[in-house]
Parts: sequence; structure tokens; C-alpha cells
Amino acid sequence: MAQDSDKEDRSLLVILLEAHQGLWSQLNPETDANGTEEPRHLTLAGFLQQVLVFINTFLSLSDANQVAVIGMTSTTSSVLYTSPSLLSSSPVANPVEVSSNPSHEVLANLTILLREEERQTGDAAQPAALSGGLSRGLCLINKAVSSARAGGKRSALPRVLCLQGSPDATQQYIAVMNSIFAAQRSEVVIDACMLSGSESTFLQQATHLTGGIYLRPKLRGALLQYLLTIYCGFTFSRSHLELPQPLGVDFRASCFCHRRAIDMGFVCSVCLSIFCENVPECSICGTCFSNAPRTPAAKRKVGSAFTD
Repeated sequence: MAQDSDKEDRSLLVILLEAHQGLWSQLNPETDANGTEEPRHLTLAGFLQQVLVFINTFLSLSDANQVAVIGMTSTTSSVLYTSPSLLSSSPVANPVEVSSNPSHEVLANLTILLREEERQTGDAAQPAALSGGLSRGLCLINKAVSSARAGGKRSALPRVLCLQGSPDATQQYIAVMNSIFAAQRSEVVIDACMLSGSESTFLQQATHLTGGIYLRPKLRGALLQYLLTIYCGFTFSRSHLELPQPLGVDFRASCFCHRRAIDMGFVCSVCLSIFCENVPECSICGTCFSNAPRTPAAKRKVGSAFTD
């Protein structure tokens, strides 16, 4: 007897891929336990090959599983692939023939995205547009969930997997945090796999607030093993698995004036904007701050206003 597809465990996985050819070539070769360099370090081609195997494995776990792949460059983000069941609500933007083979479609659309990146800018070492990728992924998830509810079907469990190699771009702090809070409100789990040698404050906070998994692999050449053993299973099964636990989360914020991480700063009492310096006026909402000390008469006036 065939099992009802609406009763099956289903997941909607949105994968954010960083597609910087220049950045991937700058990743340092890995070293083994003896301190010698590993000859096969992670390149963009090797990265894509392992990710495509992971996607096909995830889709093979259940016929009800759905995948969307979003590519990120320094200037834009674009949908590279969506499962056929999502095409009606979230069509692929690039003009490539739709196929059920994610490998063909991802590579074809990624080629178009990289060509557009080279045409717009020659600096391929800029940080990825993480804020745009997260926003696009959450919009795709919201549209898919709304379409399922409108049709009277149970929506798939959504989650986002960020595969990033570039460091955080502090100028994206506001947009990234807004996306994280939106994901938390919508109960969307954000997982992160940081492929560079430095930690990502943005992704640490995203995984902590949404209940996801943050990982910085020690051996980038073995990325596929990390993806299959940690990120391939269903989210509800994680409580039964021994998964890597974060050693700590960097909760530092980025100031709105210079876009740099700070430990202490000044917060606007109206819009909650953060500044690293004591400024006379909020550059976000325009609120004027009175930095002059209050006179005894002014203090008595304020006190009487609260007691009346």
C-alpha cells in the first residue's frame, strides 16, 4: 500500500553557495597531522562537486524532500536551482532549461552568475552578499510555505544551510541581523559551514538564535563527509545524534557609523542604532542627543514631571 506523501517526513533545504573564483583560490592548502601540506586543497570546482553529491543524497532520502540552491557573489545573489515541485511558486530566474537533474542546472546557472560577476566588477575578493542570499532564501521559503497552506497541504520543514568562505562584511550587519530575526520568528533553522580560517560572527549568531549547527571544518578537502554526517539528516533527529557543539558565540555587534565590531558602544534610545562614538545626532532616525550636563533646576523639573 502506497504511503500518503502528506504524512511523510519532508524537508525544504535552501543552500547558500558562495561563488567567488578568486576567493576560493586564496584559501590556504590544508595540513595534516605531521604538518605537511595536503596536495588537494579545496577549490571552487571541488567544492561544487562535493555539494552536488550532498544535494543528490539529500533528495534520495525522501521523495518529498525539496531543495533550492542560491548562489552568492560580491554584488548579487541568484537562484541556481529549485526542485520541480517548487517551480510553480519559486521559478528560477536565469534562462536555463528546467531539468530534474540539479547538477546540470546548478552548474549552468552558476556559469551565468560568474560571467555576470566578472562583467560588473573585476574584484572577486569582496565578501559575499550574505544579506541578499538570506533574504532571497527566506522569501522563497515563505512563498513555498504559504502556497502549501493555501492548497491545504502540510508544508515541509524549512531550513537554510550557509556555505561561506569569505569573512563577515560589517556593512551588511543590519540586513543580516534582520534576516536572522525573521528566520527565528518563522521557525526557520539556519545551519552554517564556515570554510575559511576565520570565524564568522554573523553565522555564529544565526545558528545560535535559530537552533542550527555552526561548523568550521578542520579538513576542507573532506567537506562531503561533514555535509553527509551533520547536515543531511532531518532536524528532529538531531537530538539523537552526537553533533559538534559550539565552543562559544561571538555576540559583538557592528556599529552603524563605521561598520566595525565593537564590545561597548552608544545606543539610540529611539531606533536602537549602535554607535562606537558619542554622536550628537542619530544618523539613522535623526534623533538629537543632549550631551550637556543637566542643571539642578532641570533635574527638579524632570523629577516633578514623573511625580505629577
